[in-house]
Amino acid sequence: MASKRLAPEVTTWTDALHAPLVADVMNLMGSAVKPIGVGGPPVAEVSDLARNLNCDSFDDLRKMCIDRPAAYLLLTSHQGVTPEDLHVLADQHTVVLTLEPIATDLQGLYAADSLGSSEANGPIVQVPVFSHSPGYLATADPSELLGDKRLVNFISEGRPEHGSLFARLYDAWLTVLGYTLMPEVIDASLVGPLEKAPESLNKLTGGMAIHARMPDSQAALLQVSDNAAITRRILRVQGDIASLRVTDTAYSLHNPDGEALDQSTTDNIPAGFTDMLAHQWRRLLDSPALARPVATPQTRTNAMACCLACLLSIRTGQPESPGKILHMSR
Repeated sequence: MASKRLAPEVTTWTDALHAPLVADVMNLMGSAVKPIGVGGPPVAEVSDLARNLNCDSFDDLRKMCIDRPAAYLLLTSHQGVTPEDLHVLADQHTVVLTLEPIATDLQGLYAADSLGSSEANGPIVQVPVFSHSPGYLATADPSELLGDKRLVNFISEGRPEHGSLFARLYDAWLTVLGYTLMPEVIDASLVGPLEKAPESLNKLTGGMAIHARMPDSQAALLQVSDNAAITRRILRVQGDIASLRVTDTAYSLHNPDGEALDQSTTDNIPAGFTDMLAHQWRRLLDSPALARPVATPQTRTNAMACCLACLLSIRTGQPESPGKILHMSR
């Protein structure tokens, strides 16, 4: 554990909903980080957080960045955040840990990727992504053992303060595309408080059921929600040679006869949402090179196209092609 004197300085930008989450994360991080600034809308929850962390409070992100330059910014709210603010952070080499995807469309994704294209700039890292969870990291990439014919099922559901529906959807597609080819068509349904599908991905809320058809006898079923009673993520991959099951803290690999080929359980690591966020952050502190994007640019582009196809499918009531969305964006 890093000492208080050597701990990297961090700031946070949050809101009333996420201020308790930030407090929990900072408590878990302990002396590994040194909070020096708290910002957000001028509400009591943000002011109380700043006082409890013994930090100055800001209601302007750019002013906080200039007055309190830090190694890390924990971004749990995008309210009041502009592209210019992100450029200031990049120029200061600040690593941005964001609960939500920075971009909501392909053009925004290309622009966000360009911020971290230079090694001199601080990258933008979404947290906590499933591919950095202890359970997933323990799998040692069993992809070649599964066979080519695959049925992939991914469940990601959680409390509203534990990430938006869009954040869970994007993380889900980043995960699924690690085990399947790009979908030919996607059919999605939205259940929840919205009377009609919104115009933007970051306005989605409720629960979403998704069926994706891929070439070469592959398919995927996704279930994502931002208003569930509990927060959890589960990946299942049924291949023609083996079957894989992964949670945030455990995994198992079985052959078609049910014999266990490999398995691991990290019982010593709590499985809560804030635990997963703190776990990913600690890994970045131990190995700064891990601040690189969690997937290749092509995978991130494909994942965003799949998210947009889900949104379009909800609006049209028909299966939609992410490939056509990619073609139209060029």
